[in-house]
Amino acid sequence: MAEITFTSEVGLTREDIAESGRLAEQEFGMEADPDQIQISEKTYDWIYNHIPDCLNVIKLKGEVIGHTFIIPCSEILMNKFLNKEITENELFEKIKKTVTVKNFETIYLCAAFIKSEFRRQGLASKGMVNSIKKLLSKRDIKPTLFYWAFSEEGKKLATKIAENVDLDLKGRLD
Repeated sequence: MAEITFTSEVGLTREDIAESGRLAEQEFGMEADPDQIQISEKTYDWIYNHIPDCLNVIKLKGEVIGHTFIIPCSEILMNKFLNKEITENELFEKIKKTVTVKNFETIYLCAAFIKSEFRRQGLASKGMVNSIKKLLSKRDIKPTLFYWAFSEEGKKLATKIAENVDLDLKGRLD
C-alpha cells in the first residue's frame, strides 16, 4: 500500500476536490436529490478555502480511488439534522455561514467512498481518522461525531471511526 497516498499527508489540490466531487456524484447521486449537499464549483472553492483538511482524497499512483469528507459543525445544527428538521444540504449551507475550524463543537462524518476493488482495506477509516485528528489539532475539545448512513456498512464505519478516535457518536440511518 506504499503507492497509496492521502491528501491529509501530501496536500490537497483544487483538482483533487473536483475529481472527488465527480466520484461522489456517481456514487451518491446528489444532483438528483436536493436534500443532499449539492456539488458545484462554488462548493469546491469553499471547501478548498475554508476546510481543506476535512476532505481526504485517496490515490493510487496519482489516480483518485476514493475520498472521505468530514465537516466541522455546531451542536445546534447537528441536533436539527439528526431530528430531520433540516436536510443535509441545509445543514451544509448553515455551516458555511456560522461554523469554522476555530468554533466547531461537533464533526459531521459526511462521506466516505472507495472504489469497489479497494474496499475492505481500511482506507476509509484511515482517511476519516487522519482528517479528524488534523481538525482536532486546531482546537482542544472532545466533539461529538455524527453521521447519516445510507447503509449498515456506513453505520459500521462511523462506529469504527468513533472508537478509533475515542469520541461519542450519534447518527441516523435512512
